[in-house]
Amino acid sequence: MCNRCCQPVGCAPSCCEPNICYCIFDLESSVFDTRNVYRRALIELAASYDRQVPEVLLLQVGVMATGEMAELIVRKCRIPVSWEHFLLQVNERASELIGNPPLMEGVERLVRHLKKCCIGMALISSSCEALYCQKIRGREAFFQHFETLVCADDPQLKQPKPEPDVYLIAMSRLGEADASSTLVFDGTIKGVQAASDARLKVVMVPEKGLPQCWSERAAVRLETLAQFRPEWFGIAPLSREAPPPRPKSKPRARSRLSQAQQESSEERETEGEGSEEGKEGEPGKKDEGPEKREEQPQKKQPEPERKEAEPERKEAEPERKVEAKPEPRDDNDNGPGADDAGGPNKAGGGGRN
Repeated sequence: MCNRCCQPVGCAPSCCEPNICYCIFDLESSVFDTRNVYRRALIELAASYDRQVPEVLLLQVGVMATGEMAELIVRKCRIPVSWEHFLLQVNERASELIGNPPLMEGVERLVRHLKKCCIGMALISSSCEALYCQKIRGREAFFQHFETLVCADDPQLKQPKPEPDVYLIAMSRLGEADASSTLVFDGTIKGVQAASDARLKVVMVPEKGLPQCWSERAAVRLETLAQFRPEWFGIAPLSREAPPPRPKSKPRARSRLSQAQQESSEERETEGEGSEEGKEGEPGKKDEGPEKREEQPQKKQPEPERKEAEPERKEAEPERKVEAKPEPRDDNDNGPGADDAGGPNKAGGGGRN
């Protein structure tokens, strides 16, 4: 019996003694890609106060927690409200823009695979618990794969990223997790820094255009989680999904028709072979298809019989004419031969007298 999953049989090969036993995902950068949503909310809110956020400042706040981000924008852009009020407005606008954000490419398949391999998973978020519940609305079944959650308003969390507190809390809630058996998925610079300070290996999925030097502390840098290979860290490889089966109704109907056609063609061929056997002695005939072989004997057979019958009739007519002439000569005794025979008899009779 496996000591981790408590299954007698059927657990993954890497379940009992894997290199990685636990994984921690950052919600905003490795499950949902909501970083651009917050950037758009900041730009729109700053414009409502007739302020413009510089591009350099947007790059800086992209890796910050929401509270720190709001405080920096209010201070740098001199927005005439408190950063707490501005943060509330940013969260409200972001929730409107987020609605039901799509999952990042490859994350759903990866999470389900890790669950099958008995890998314990935790989720951390820079949002409050209320906003988290709004983000996952409609996907509650998928997020049940995660065993624990650490939000920004968690009572145990004292300092946000880049401090490693959030990862240390998540590891403590996973049970026996330690730095050597835990893998982190994070796409922010401060997240990578916090995980590396906690001596955790990090798989980074940064924003496009992020300089390579900012991901030096990550173990692996990927464009999407679809490129991730679990065997890099001693986890069972992803199973290849079988292609969807083809519909069987149409091919079956076609195959039956083709079989019927093949059977009919075979019958025609056998009939044609039988008719050809009777015509083997006839010269001057070419081989033709089975259909023509059936039609030709029916049309051409009576023609030679008629031609042969006509000469027989013509030959019979002159024979009848020849036979008709000698018949009267045989019946009459007064033929030319009789007259000649009678002459000498008469003369002889006269001589005797």
